[in-house]
Amino acid sequence: MLLGLMVRNYIGVGFTRPGKILIGASSVFLMGSILMAITYYGWMMMGIGPSALPVLAIMIMNLIGITMLYLTSRL
Repeated sequence: MLLGLMVRNYIGVGFTRPGKILIGASSVFLMGSILMAITYYGWMMMGIGPSALPVLAIMIMNLIGITMLYLTSRL
């Protein structure tokens, strides 16, 4: 859902220099979040449990970063 809102906001500024920077940064955060989610759930299925908490923290920081980029794109 957040990705759809970001794309909608970036359409207007997507071809400007700040728009390209925002799109690039949000893409890095998005790929990191996807990779961390896959890793976290894989580790949880293997029974690693509490050792996977740092991955969860990284996912939360990525979500905060994406949210900040979304709010910036609304300006």
